[in-house]
Amino acid sequence: MATHLSARLALPGDPADAYALVTDPAYIERVATATGGHDVEVKVTPDDGDGATTVSARTMPANLPSYAKAFVGDTIRLVETRVFGPPAADGSRVGTFSVDFGSTPISIRGTLRLAADGSASALAIQVEITASVPFVGGKVERVAAEWIERFVAKEEKVAAGQAA
Repeated sequence: MATHLSARLALPGDPADAYALVTDPAYIERVATATGGHDVEVKVTPDDGDGATTVSARTMPANLPSYAKAFVGDTIRLVETRVFGPPAADGSRVGTFSVDFGSTPISIRGTLRLAADGSASALAIQVEITASVPFVGGKVERVAAEWIERFVAKEEKVAAGQAA
């Protein structure tokens, strides 16, 4: 069984400005730090098709319920990857999203769509969370979904230029 989540991240500017922001290494590092990460590493790799891959690795404190913490320990090293395709005629972009937790039994994968939203832009995220943990997998998935919602809210504040 998997848990599905839809999230929306408001971003300033038109889709080209929003894309420049979400692929800026300094911005990605600010987001990783604002979400509680340390030992942050960021890499942005443009591709030949006018898209890019962003990779943000960070260590997070495992502020989790005991049943979930037993699987990960005191800290979690996560690697978040966003792959953006080339812009469409309207400036929108689609892509993929994933979070790797190393050897933990949790998988987070999804799709992204960056598009105009009124006078600004929005990054829509569709996520599937799977935890292959007997008896508590659903609970672990719900905790992961709550984390994603909090991370999106933090990133939205960073994007708006507010203190995290």
